[in-house]
Amino acid sequence: MDNYTSGFNLVGTPFIPSTTRNRFMVIGCNTMGIIGGYLHSNPDLYVAGCYSYCQGINSTSNGAPCTGKGCCETTITPNLTDFAALLIINQSSVWTFNPCFYAMLAEVGWYSFRQQDLVGHLGFINKRAKRGVPVISDWAIRNGSCPKDGATALMGYACVSSNSYCVGATNGPGYMCNCSEGYEGNPYLPRGCQDIDECKLHKQNSKYTELYPCRNGVCRNIPGGYVCKCGIGKKSDGKNSGCRPVLTQAEQVVIGLSVSSVVVIALACLLAMKFQRRKHRKEKDEYFKQNGGLKLYDEMRSRQVDTFHILTEKEVKKATENYSNDRVLGCGGHGMSSPY
Repeated sequence: MDNYTSGFNLVGTPFIPSTTRNRFMVIGCNTMGIIGGYLHSNPDLYVAGCYSYCQGINSTSNGAPCTGKGCCETTITPNLTDFAALLIINQSSVWTFNPCFYAMLAEVGWYSFRQQDLVGHLGFINKRAKRGVPVISDWAIRNGSCPKDGATALMGYACVSSNSYCVGATNGPGYMCNCSEGYEGNPYLPRGCQDIDECKLHKQNSKYTELYPCRNGVCRNIPGGYVCKCGIGKKSDGKNSGCRPVLTQAEQVVIGLSVSSVVVIALACLLAMKFQRRKHRKEKDEYFKQNGGLKLYDEMRSRQVDTFHILTEKEVKKATENYSNDRVLGCGGHGMSSPY
């Protein structure tokens, strides 16, 4: 046939062909493929297409990109809900080896050109596309929109989970619902978005170590997230992804040397005080001996009576009120002289 048209209609459905994940493609020689249709809720007609050419099957190569030799492709517009493909064919010079031509809306990357697709009656359909070709559609709730900030959601609002939020559709009218950060699940169900236990995932699988980092700290799960608790001597890196020492290595070395010096000095002082006390005790013993202490002690033992009583220094201080002058009884046979 000189031309043939086929298409389908998505009006009234939540689906619109994705503009980024689909391409309109044409397979054949000396063939122009056109895609045309109407945009969602818009009376303007959309038309786009591409031209595929080749003089013989040997002028094409397997795996070549669809840039015009044996096949071609082009992008589609957003909001396209009612569309059809049209083939304009010049068969006269290629009919002997290329009797059939194809136009399709297909997923990006799905099709790779093969010379066999040009050969035989419905060769491409029978060998590579018996069930058709894959198409990626964008889904959204088309009969509504996200409520404005502070406004009450209308009846039938779909984002019913308490931990969800609304985003506008990127292709066509409407909106979609997503779980809030730190939650996962189905935002279209009550309590459908559940808290992600980042700490549990961190322990279960190493791939979450980078996704939920907590280096040198202790992970604590909280609703909608987690915190990385730091121990003594460490502080947060400011990103809640790990802990680092409060002091640098150089500072730690300086403080360690300082503490060591203080300890050494303190030990030296304690040792010096111990020697000083031992020396003082020895001097007191010598003084006791030099002033008749031993003789007095022997005298006390020989009499076996309580005639003598030796007072300690503490008792003498108490009796004299810390050696007060008011407690002096005399200084020789005539008493103590006065300067007045």
